[in-house]
Amino acid sequence: MRRAAKALGGAILLFIGVSILLSMFGIHLGGLIGLVLGAWLMYLGYTKWQETGWSPSSIVLLALGAVILFGGMGGVVSLAIGLLLVYFGYKLVVQKTEQEDEEDEDNYGSDYDTLDAEFNRLIKK
Repeated sequence: MRRAAKALGGAILLFIGVSILLSMFGIHLGGLIGLVLGAWLMYLGYTKWQETGWSPSSIVLLALGAVILFGGMGGVVSLAIGLLLVYFGYKLVVQKTEQEDEEDEDNYGSDYDTLDAEFNRLIKK
């Protein structure tokens, strides 16, 4: 085996062993393992995407890391729905304020301007 693979395997075994020993004293790190593993897989996928662009391996690493990090597919789907709702809500709010600005510019004159124009049109007849 390569030295890096042995070091990684040893680090994982050390972390699991420390987690088991600490759980005997009431300190549970089980949730931390999934968090670290998911973040690490997402980091690997992101760095692979930066190096080579979108490849199947970068997509798989990012997707698997997201599933582990966010607690399964339910967490990923909830995150996606939440992000979509925030995005479309923001677009509606921004569109409304821009439309109000345009309406304010159109109604800059007084209401009597249209009355004066109508009166002048009637007088010319």
